[in-house]
Amino acid sequence: MDELTVNRHISSGKDETFENRQKESDIALIQRAQTGDTEAFGELIHRYRGQLFRYVRALTHDSYLAEDILQDGIIRAFIHMRQLQNADRFMAWMQRIVRNQAYSHMQRREQQREQHFSSYFAFGFGADGASWSDQDSLDMTLNYLLNDTERRSQETGYDPYQAVAQQEMRNNLHKLLGCLNEREQQVFTSYWMEQLSPQEIACKFNLTSANVYQILSRSRKKVSQLHIHLSVEEMLAEWNSLGQNRVILEEPRSFRAPQTWNSAAASIHEMLGYIGSSPSLPMVMGMSGLSFRLTILPQDIHIAGPTAYNFKEVLTRGLQHMGYRSHAVEALASEAGVNANLVDPSMLAEKAKGRRLLNPRLVRALSLIRYSIHRGIPAVVWDLNIPEFGLIYGYDDAVRTLYGTDFIKSGTIPYDHVGRGVNQEVFVLAAESNGMIREMDLRAALTAVLAHYGGEDPYTLPNTVSGLAAYSVWREALEYRRVEPNGHAYNIAVLRDARRYAGEFFRELSVKWASIPRYSSWIPISLQAEELYRIMSQRLNTLAELFPFPEGGKPNEKFQADQAISILLEVEELERAAVVAIIALLEEMNQHSPEIGMV
Repeated sequence: MDELTVNRHISSGKDETFENRQKESDIALIQRAQTGDTEAFGELIHRYRGQLFRYVRALTHDSYLAEDILQDGIIRAFIHMRQLQNADRFMAWMQRIVRNQAYSHMQRREQQREQHFSSYFAFGFGADGASWSDQDSLDMTLNYLLNDTERRSQETGYDPYQAVAQQEMRNNLHKLLGCLNEREQQVFTSYWMEQLSPQEIACKFNLTSANVYQILSRSRKKVSQLHIHLSVEEMLAEWNSLGQNRVILEEPRSFRAPQTWNSAAASIHEMLGYIGSSPSLPMVMGMSGLSFRLTILPQDIHIAGPTAYNFKEVLTRGLQHMGYRSHAVEALASEAGVNANLVDPSMLAEKAKGRRLLNPRLVRALSLIRYSIHRGIPAVVWDLNIPEFGLIYGYDDAVRTLYGTDFIKSGTIPYDHVGRGVNQEVFVLAAESNGMIREMDLRAALTAVLAHYGGEDPYTLPNTVSGLAAYSVWREALEYRRVEPNGHAYNIAVLRDARRYAGEFFRELSVKWASIPRYSSWIPISLQAEELYRIMSQRLNTLAELFPFPEGGKPNEKFQADQAISILLEVEELERAAVVAIIALLEEMNQHSPEIGMV
């Protein structure tokens, strides 16, 4: 057990408050952070995060890219904190880290085509007019790349840091191309380095154009997969400097006896419990908007409806409404994947995962997972065993294994199986343990709820219908008898559960406000909303009994379809009445209190 850390919190254990940390000087925090104190590091980031974000945004002119770059920079700084020599230069040191990350990101983005490995050609190889058309040998080509440093050092504006980066790129390029056979290397280098067209390459090597395209496609896959493998090894080498190669937190308990059908809410609720006193599950469901969502995939009422939204935007926004900052990594499909309940079970097996391509976001996903775990907090992860959310709460570098749990099972997951589920998607979410906003923003949460109800939520996926409008396309699918039973039953189960928690959310608000006289006028409206959602949940319970999950019932038979249509009409009317109540509550808030916050 000596090498195994089993703890709910990896922090120093000091009984510090947010206010005490605020009083410490930067130098004191830096000195503590360099000893591995994650709370001190978090407070430093809290102090400078806004300034760093504005700095990166000025470089990128892109808020979304700036957020990703800052996230990577924070993780890199966390890993290399001990390398900071002068505590007075912390901000300059951080700016250099995020600037380098920004330049790297922007260089890759400019050079990237559809393949994942093209960032290795980001330094202008061949741009100075040299022709390699007569250099059939890969070794000759690489020799040119590896030995032009001295020539470049004489150029105006020579940057030694750029030269080091170029040399590293060339070394990596040599490794990457080593995975190709001789003909693949010839075609690959002709296309990427000589910039020959497939037709020119076909003539050069006496091939057909179809052969060239096949070789390029096969080579792209080989090189991109090796690139990811090498990047994982490089990441692990960086993290090894922290000296903790095996960390396992206390196993999350939420999935042993699930309280909700919403795996995102269950995971977030559990994750926040590692930070401190977590909001209740109804509060997590309500403030995140998850208890008010309804998204339907028309035609067959696909099982993916309840999760057909932009995870990163919706869930990070929900955490912000609750007073937490967060980071996320995602690589998701733009449309619904297969129903994992209906595929051959062998497609969900470990062997099947091992045969799928590695996800290009694997390194960033693993890095964020480790960053979160080192701070004593499990990471929310999509599709550990099936397309639902779960938690990863530990890792072991020796066997390249993660420790995870979800609704299906608890167990270990190989590092390289992240993102290799049946739909080959990646999503990781990590909350910050400090730097909290400290107040829940109920007004913003309810405003987002109304936007979703009105079909104005920008974070749903294409070819879906959300909010109140979803009821009509749901009924239409039933009328035309084209419903897929398993997915239909799942949509009902999730919606019933969501609306139950919507009622509990408003009940909890009413209880909180009962002791605050200036909120007294809000309580009747909140209780009205609670009653509407309670009745809604009861009607949906009847629907769930007709169409139990996973069996699904017989939604395409006239009698059951007509019953479902009738119940959905009732539920829609109740939803519309609830929307009116939410609007009234927001108006009452705006009239009597300009600032609404619940600590």
